[in-house]
Amino acid sequence: MPENRPYVSVVVTARNDDHGGDLLRRMQTFVNAWIGQCKRHRLCAELVVVDWNPPADRPPLMAALQWPADTGPCQVRFIQVPRELHQRYLHAEALPLYQMIAKNVGIRRSRGRFILATNIDILFSDELVRFLAEGRLETGCMYRIDRHDVMSDVPVSATVEEQLEYCRSHLLRVNAGEGTFSVTGDGKRALSGVDIADPGSGIHLGAGWFSPERTPSEQAFRWVENDAEVVIEGADGAPAKLVFDVEPGPGVNYQPFVLQVLDAQRIVLAQDVIRRRCRVEVSIPELRQEARFFLRALAGGRSTDHDPRVLNFRVYRCSLETLAAAPESPAILRVTPLGRTDPVRTFIRAGGRRFFTEGGIRQGMRRALYFALQRYRRPRRLVSVVPPGEDVFDFEQGIAPGSGWYDLEYVLGESFRWARNDAELRVRIPHDASRKLVLHIEPGPGLGWRPFDLSVLHPSGQTLAKVKVQKLERVEIAVPGKPGETQALVLRCPGGGSHSATDLRVLNFRVFWCSWSGSHQSIGKTKSDLEFWLHAKPESKVTPARYLHTNACGDFTLMAREHWLDLRGYPEFDMYSFHIDSLLCYAAHHAGASEVLLKEPMRIYHIEHGQGSGWTPEGQDQLFRRLQTKRIPFLTYEELVRWIVQMRRLNCPVIFNRENWGLGEFELPETELPKQRELSRAQWA
Repeated sequence: MPENRPYVSVVVTARNDDHGGDLLRRMQTFVNAWIGQCKRHRLCAELVVVDWNPPADRPPLMAALQWPADTGPCQVRFIQVPRELHQRYLHAEALPLYQMIAKNVGIRRSRGRFILATNIDILFSDELVRFLAEGRLETGCMYRIDRHDVMSDVPVSATVEEQLEYCRSHLLRVNAGEGTFSVTGDGKRALSGVDIADPGSGIHLGAGWFSPERTPSEQAFRWVENDAEVVIEGADGAPAKLVFDVEPGPGVNYQPFVLQVLDAQRIVLAQDVIRRRCRVEVSIPELRQEARFFLRALAGGRSTDHDPRVLNFRVYRCSLETLAAAPESPAILRVTPLGRTDPVRTFIRAGGRRFFTEGGIRQGMRRALYFALQRYRRPRRLVSVVPPGEDVFDFEQGIAPGSGWYDLEYVLGESFRWARNDAELRVRIPHDASRKLVLHIEPGPGLGWRPFDLSVLHPSGQTLAKVKVQKLERVEIAVPGKPGETQALVLRCPGGGSHSATDLRVLNFRVFWCSWSGSHQSIGKTKSDLEFWLHAKPESKVTPARYLHTNACGDFTLMAREHWLDLRGYPEFDMYSFHIDSLLCYAAHHAGASEVLLKEPMRIYHIEHGQGSGWTPEGQDQLFRRLQTKRIPFLTYEELVRWIVQMRRLNCPVIFNRENWGLGEFELPETELPKQRELSRAQWA
């Protein structure tokens, strides 16, 4: 690699087929702005354009676009992937552009120290390009940013200042880490049609708030991560109070937690304990033009196996109450507990009243209670029963569960069984007495997810083993006895017995696999490769889950070149590109790249295009109908989470591609845009 190589390589891909409408216009806007900003900020960069499967009846992209007489410090390169290579893929006729594989072509052949994968309809704020030009990027980081969608009529031939001003004043929505939100004229996140606050109330919910959801009874709520921003608009200076209906969530293990209220400078104003669902009042002595607060849950941050988001608590209602006079109490924060959750009443409100009209109150109460308990027993939508013969216990090796075990469950690619107190395990001693009983075991909510001492007891009462279970552990137990003899062991964990707020069962710990050491022929029966990896890497531990900002990450993912090469680029699946960019981000995270979110005023602007040509809230139904009609597969969210869970458990990335990724075995046609004249560095500015 030459010493004067570019600092940043920007990789994009397209084909001249008018995808999304006005493709050449959007790409021309992108090209003009990027080259102009490289000149203005003296950014040594290269633009790598991958022209994938160019249409035979249209000119290639390089000829279809207009280029300045001199591109300044930005070198422009075109790499063409001919139709013959495109035809190698299974869905070549229905999917004319394999976006992620095409980006890999450019990433593999880029020359810059850092590589930014983006798209052809993106504009960068001047603050962002200035940051890149300052040379402040670091290896070991994965840089991400919010994407702001703007109206489609960005002036093509205008100056960069005029283009960016148009973007700032014609915002449609923002794609943030918590979701995609419409924005107001001044750029604040707008409330949804059904939300926890009323439109026009002067309340705006910023970063840290996930999109609205609904309970079975159609009540709106929002989950909250950490440092959730609340902006209040007012003008009269009158005292007011902000009222929340708050309930603990899985991020704090549904347990009591300390809620803090912080001001705009992140200074703690007040704090109190939220033990269950509560009414929380935040006093505002004088409501001026704008008041900004942040809500923080101490000791939160836990994610679940079926959702990588951090859901510390949820808010059912948020309202603003103005006061005639300042409150007598000087307290900034006041917490008032609400009634405890009653499963039967919850079930009745969700539509269970019909059971009380069928056979009298007593029978109706009994039936309502039964169905309410069933609902609480199975809170996860993705749980289903695994077919017979695919248990976590190796029955063929003489291992079977006794009392104390719950039914087999299967969540996102992993089979497991929950155990309560004194779970019984019946084992037949193998003929090879040197073999040990192996369990892959993890603490559960019955123990508060905390480490515990697992005791294995012989039927005689003798303690065979005592093992500290921290997180996900591989435990080996020597079981004495004669070959062929059957014994009933007891697994005991002191301190267990609690049930969570969403499950009435006692779930002390769960077991993902149980067999005799050396029983590799039975590994294929499980629904994951957990056994193989734990044998290969016995020292591996479960890392703390991390919810990454993957919303619209295909439009901006920036890492050092060596990180892209180590990961071998995006997974090269023969399918539509949905969620593949997110999978790369999690692979980079588990490879050791720390996510760095570039904050305001740094922005990227995405030029709006035809609905259904890419994902938008309004066009997602049209997009998925098109994919279904053409029988084009795509990665579902459940499949994405399954891979995320596996990488978290293995504490390592999953590398999906071989060494020939990015069509590395092919010599592809490449053209560098010639420079017609050379200008001095002073003339670039």
